[in-house]
Amino acid sequence: MQTTIIYITGVYDTLDLFTQELKNAFESMGYASFTYDARLEEVSKQALIECIGDGAKKDQRFFCVTFNNLGYNLSLPAGMTGTGMLLKQDIFQGTGGSKRAGSAEEEPNLWETYNIPYINILMDHPFHYEKPLQNAPATSIVLCTDRNHVRYIRRYFKNIRYTDFLPHAGVELGSKHKPLTERGIDVLYAGALPIYTVAKMIPDLSSIPEVDGEEMAQAVLSELVHHPDRTTEDVIEEYLKYKRNDISEERIHEIIVQMRFIDSYATSFFREQAVRILVENGIRVTAYGTGWDQCEWSDNPYLVYGGKVLAPEILPLMNDSKIVLNTMTWFKAGAHDRIFNGMLAGAAVVTDDSTYLRREFTDGKELVMFSRNEIRTLPDRVFDLFGHMQSTQKMADCGYQAAKEHHTWKSRAEWIREAWM
Repeated sequence: MQTTIIYITGVYDTLDLFTQELKNAFESMGYASFTYDARLEEVSKQALIECIGDGAKKDQRFFCVTFNNLGYNLSLPAGMTGTGMLLKQDIFQGTGGSKRAGSAEEEPNLWETYNIPYINILMDHPFHYEKPLQNAPATSIVLCTDRNHVRYIRRYFKNIRYTDFLPHAGVELGSKHKPLTERGIDVLYAGALPIYTVAKMIPDLSSIPEVDGEEMAQAVLSELVHHPDRTTEDVIEEYLKYKRNDISEERIHEIIVQMRFIDSYATSFFREQAVRILVENGIRVTAYGTGWDQCEWSDNPYLVYGGKVLAPEILPLMNDSKIVLNTMTWFKAGAHDRIFNGMLAGAAVVTDDSTYLRREFTDGKELVMFSRNEIRTLPDRVFDLFGHMQSTQKMADCGYQAAKEHHTWKSRAEWIREAWM
């Protein structure tokens, strides 16, 4: 039986890069592809409906594999009814065409109508996606890049029947890599400072009557800075329960969503600290992404600011970097694609740690890991890498092999196939 996987592109360049890697991987396994281009919405939707209709006649199977809820609300045109096609898979029998919130005239959800498993890979914390997750198709499978995010979904989104952990992955640009000593960039940081873009996420703090919103924001951020291995949602909940003992589970969830901007402030704080402490110790860092030119120390001669570039343009930069520096987007039990992209570029990767990374790698063998509580040691770790380039090259080579064998999008596609297809 032929299986066609549906992909959604044309919204974010980073997600398009990941999608193309998954598409290549699944096609190498023999799966057919259909790409829905969000920039050509009406044409894509009509072509998709025709593809599904033709496939139903041939008893084909369909899956949607997408990122960050893209296409979750795709609907059939008003007045059009589905074929009622049911996939021969136990996990979704009986979910096709289920009722969704709204009026009787609401357009039916495409994934539910055709009973197509909607495999949704979240690159960010679920609290950024409250509405789409609450209104997710009944056929949803949500895969999170941090184990704490899985726990969060299981607690607060009872409508989602299936969720699991899928680590981030990397993309390799070419298979020939220059030795570290021949590379032109000493340390590369590819990522924006969220503090300069987070303003639109900040709510009216007076709209939280249970507590003083300003005081809560300051207290939670202070706790995260001083205890950076804690999650934002846990600290917010702890604060609320300390102040009040009568706040319901549902209301705690609502306030966590309102206060999620604190997560970006904490991320930005440590991201800036990591780069700043290096340049102030005379280590040249080349930074890409918004915000690096707005810091009070941006005139430091050891900071080279390259502006904002698209995701595919970062890969050749990593291939010319001795060290790829990463700090997590407040993931405590996951990873970031910068880590695996850097490894697959043959660079020496330096990153803050997580429980996942500590289980997966050995500090100093495949990469360098540092604790956020010990960020002051970062310059010494980096100087040590530059001072012993032969052993640093060996570490980079080990990192490349580990990523090549276990942390590509092909390896993630193989896991998805075994688990859900």
